[in-house]
Amino acid sequence: MRTRVQWILTASTFTLSIALAIIFGYYVGGWLDARYGTGSIFSSLLVLVAIIGGFYNLYRYVTRELRKIK
Repeated sequence: MRTRVQWILTASTFTLSIALAIIFGYYVGGWLDARYGTGSIFSSLLVLVAIIGGFYNLYRYVTRELRKIK
C-alpha cells in the first residue's frame, strides 16, 4: 500500500508532465505557425495532442495501479 506522500508525489508528477507538454506544444506550434503562416493550427493541434497524451498516460497508470490492488 502506498503512503499518502507517495500518492501526492505521483499526482504532482503527472500534473507537471501534462503542464510541460502543453507549454512545449504551444511554443513549438507557435514557431511552426509563424514559419509556415498557418494562423494557429499547429499550436492548437500540438496542445490538443499534449492534453490527450497526458490523460492517456494517466489512464494507463491508474488502470495499472488498480490491477495491483485487486
